[in-house]
Amino acid sequence: MTFKDLRRAINAKISLKYIFILWALFILNLILYSFFVYSLVLYYASNTTASYNVFSFLYSNISLVSIIEIFGFLFIGTFAFTEYKLLQSLKTHQEKLIQILSQIQIPNLDSQANEIKNLKMPNSLLLPIIMVFFFFIPLLGIVSLIISFYVVYKSHKTLKELENLEDKAFSLLGIKLQREKTQKKNFVLYFIVILITIGFFMLYLIFEAIKEFNHHVEEDYRLLESIDF
Repeated sequence: MTFKDLRRAINAKISLKYIFILWALFILNLILYSFFVYSLVLYYASNTTASYNVFSFLYSNISLVSIIEIFGFLFIGTFAFTEYKLLQSLKTHQEKLIQILSQIQIPNLDSQANEIKNLKMPNSLLLPIIMVFFFFIPLLGIVSLIISFYVVYKSHKTLKELENLEDKAFSLLGIKLQREKTQKKNFVLYFIVILITIGFFMLYLIFEAIKEFNHHVEEDYRLLESIDF
């Protein structure tokens, strides 16, 4: 891969189509669950005898329950895949940046490249898998929510650390840094809002995390394009 190809590869952004799919699945799931609750209320309102219970309702509405489970799996699967893409893209960006810096013969730049190389990245596959696993265990769905929140938090923290290391490396290249920095976020407040909104706020957070990453790689590409090696 040539230096020009590497420079182009560093600008590989994450498509926002995953967010649009997530929102569509979320709205669909919300409609299905609302219809399920409405049907359950009607069921109990029209059957007052003790022999009627939630299990008989589920059995008589097995098709609706199956559809809800299928679309629920599609939603959490898409969410997990989106977070996987975020973590994997962050790791790939790190690798491409190291390859670029290793091709530039400037004193002390190797040490900066090694610092970037030693920056520990979150496991891009394990966390999303655990997230999906806990989602389908009764009473443990909160664990899935916490893991998804942790992924966004960790990606933001890692991106900030990577950005600081990049700034040191770029300064050795004589690049005047005028980038818009990744903003520090109050994740304690975000977690409280997530609990209040029963997890709905996570959709906004993952959207912001992807926008944050895309902006970062765009800035890196712009900085590297500003000099000719």
